[in-house]
Order: sequence, then C-alpha cells, then structure tokens
Amino acid sequence: MTSRDLPKHVFLPRVELLDREEIEALQTRKLRRQVERLYATNRFYRERWDRAGVTPDDIRTREDVRRLPFTTKQDYLADQEAHAPFGLRLGVPETEVFEVTLTSGTSGKGQEIHGQTVLDAHLRGQMTAIGWAWGGLSRTDSAVFHIPASNSASLYTMLRGIRAVGRLPYLVAHMGFEERLRFMETFGVNAMYAMPSALNGMAQLCDDLGMDPRTAFPDLKFIMTSAESWPVEWVGRMEQTWGARIIEEYGSTQTNAAYGASCCEYGAVVDGERGNNHLFEWTILYEVLDPATGEHVAEGEPGELIITHLDKEASPIMRFRTGDRVTYYRWNRCPCGRQYDAAEAGTIGRVDQMLKVKGQNIWPPDIDALLFAHPEIDEFQARAYIGEKGRDEMELRFSLKAGVDVSGEEFADALTRELKDSTNITFRVHHVAPDELPHFLSPDEKARRWTDDRHTGLATGDAG
Repeated sequence: MTSRDLPKHVFLPRVELLDREEIEALQTRKLRRQVERLYATNRFYRERWDRAGVTPDDIRTREDVRRLPFTTKQDYLADQEAHAPFGLRLGVPETEVFEVTLTSGTSGKGQEIHGQTVLDAHLRGQMTAIGWAWGGLSRTDSAVFHIPASNSASLYTMLRGIRAVGRLPYLVAHMGFEERLRFMETFGVNAMYAMPSALNGMAQLCDDLGMDPRTAFPDLKFIMTSAESWPVEWVGRMEQTWGARIIEEYGSTQTNAAYGASCCEYGAVVDGERGNNHLFEWTILYEVLDPATGEHVAEGEPGELIITHLDKEASPIMRFRTGDRVTYYRWNRCPCGRQYDAAEAGTIGRVDQMLKVKGQNIWPPDIDALLFAHPEIDEFQARAYIGEKGRDEMELRFSLKAGVDVSGEEFADALTRELKDSTNITFRVHHVAPDELPHFLSPDEKARRWTDDRHTGLATGDAG
C-alpha cells in the first residue's frame, strides 16, 4: 500500500495496512492454528469433525474452511442443554471465564451463552475501538451510546472500545429520550451510538421541543448505528438534522460480542450510494454463501454470512450459520485504501425475514402461533412502522369469530399483555370488524399478514 493510499483514521496499522495477499496469508495461518488447537482441546468440535471425517491435516489454506461442517444456533443450544451451562464448546476451564455474554433471543428461541477469557475480552474492546476510531473519535472526545447495560454483547465491548480511543463514555439508556438530550446538551458530546429507530425518534423529539441538534450539539462529529436496515434518503436527512456523519457497524454476540465490521471515514452513504462495512478479516474468517447452494455469492449479490473465529479462546464458533443476510463486495470497492472485503451498509437483515424492532427479535411464525392458539381469533394483520414520535412501533389488528361472546376491547388488552410478555415489545392492538381484514385460505399466503413499513417512514419522515 503506497503512502497516498493510507486511510485517514488508522487505529491498528499492523492489520489495517495489510495488502490482500498478506490478509489471506494471515487468515490461513490463524485458521490452521485454531483448528489444531480446537481438535486437541475442544471435545465439541473434535467430535463433530471426526463425524465429518476432517482432521487438522486437511486444513492447509483459508479455502479449506469449507471442509468443516456448519454449526448452528440449535447445535449450540443442544450442547448447552446437555452440558450446562456453557456446553462442551466452552473449551477452556470455567475458572478462565472472565465475562459472559448472551444472545438476545426472544421467548421460545433460547439464548446462546458465550464465555470470554481475558484475551477474548481485550480482543472485543480492540474490535469495537476500530469502529469508533474510523468514525473519528479521539483521545479528547466523549461518546454516548443509547443502549441498555446488561450481559448482552453491548455493554463491555462499548466501554472498552470507546475508552481505547476516547475519553469518556456516557451511559444514558436508563433515561427517557428528553432527559438524554438534556444530558448531552449539558455535558457535550462528540460521538454517539443509536439504532436508526432511536435516532429517528430523538430527531422527532428535538423538533417537538424546538431544539436544533446542530446548535444543541455543535461538537458532534459522527453518529454510529446498527441493528436495523435503513433507506439511503434517511441517512441524508439524519446527517442534515444532526450536522454529523452517519456510519454503520455490524456486530453480534457471535462476532466475539463485538463489532465484526464497520464503515470507515467515508460513512454509511458515499456519493449517494450505500457505503461499506469493512469486514474485520484479520480476526474472523467470513464467507457469504447462497443459503440454497452453499456456494460463495458473486460480488454485489446477497447471501448468508458464515463466521469462523480465528483468535477467540472461549466459546469459539466455527463455520457458524448466522442467518444474517448481507450483500457482498470485494475489498477494492471503497476508496479508503483498506483491502478488506465488505458488506453493503444499510441492507443487513435476516435470511429468515425476522423483524428487529427496538433491538428485539420478532419472529412472525411465533406470533402467528401465539395468536391462533386463541380460538376466538378469526384473522389478523401485523405491521412495523414509524410512529408519531419517529420511533419504531408494532401494530396488530385482529377480528373475532362470529358468535364469540367476548369484549373486543378486553381481548385487545389481554393480547397486548401477552405480546409484551413474549416479545418485550408493546404492540398497538386494535379490534376491527372481520370485513376490514383479508382472509388467507392457504398456508403460502400467511406471510402477507406481516408488513414492514419502516423504510417508507424513515425515507419521508412521515409517521405511519
């Protein structure tokens, strides 16, 4: 890489400035080392690989990762159930577990338990720090992140990441949105993290309060977001509203409970086109595969993201099917000069069409089962939309069967509580007449009961 190709914000030059040949050679060395270690020390993987007829001698190049069998969430949950609490996949003595993170699975889906050694914990901080550094956070800057503090992937990795490159992380998720805005106005803010729906809601609240974010937060450099897709028009509108660049990161509990990809200095939208989430390939080997054929997709095509840890010690994941749908691009798409492959910004979703609302996973088939467990219900429709306050909302309209002797309003109240208990989301539930809803007569029409209108709301700024 020549001097004119150097990125603007470099945090880890040893890995950020590698050329493509060096990156792939590093992945090969790490993959071989990880497979050898796990085969010798981790019964979960050794037994799986023995059944597949694979030994460490079969892994000679990074492409040989495809010889390893896939793993899934169900595999990990079964392992945990049989060998509670961590499963055999933990692979290190429990006394070496420094931290624990849990996936955000909703009721009925189960939660993966991921152990972290001290090395894993510091690696998480390093991975997350890169995203903040690329955004422009510096030693004198403070940052706010609008997410709850818990044993999810969010807390420790955010704290370590911000502190690695910045000065003062503010925890504000316990506050109401207006209180957060006043707090930021009082103490100042240089960067912040918020999911698109939360950022949209805060922008709407600023308008309601007569607060100009550009004036209230004059030192705000960038806003980091993730977890929800968005239209390009929304980024332009948010950048204009806040006077700050929007960048996106991708992360999950499975990416070592840290950022596994991030936009660089160029942001989430570049010259009116979606930007790049540069994949952190020095520590994770990614594949983007066609879920039906298992073949790697071509550039610009969507596929399922497959993750293999190259460095993680405790609870490593190898060829894990994330269920996340990403659009793949090669390393030379971004003008920043980094030679890491990328996932298109703003379009990361779920292969299975799961809805993510206010940070919670909403699984339509589970809600279908919950609703139709009530014999009184005749039909229903559900939708996600942007509400009057600019935030994510879920609406459910249902009708009752003829002759049912029950109050529609009381039934709606009961469903609201039941849905809240199941999903941790408060649905706006409305009882309507049967002729206000279409009736679906065959199973293949079932998906039409669910719609997601949030892109339209974010693009136009209109409430649903």
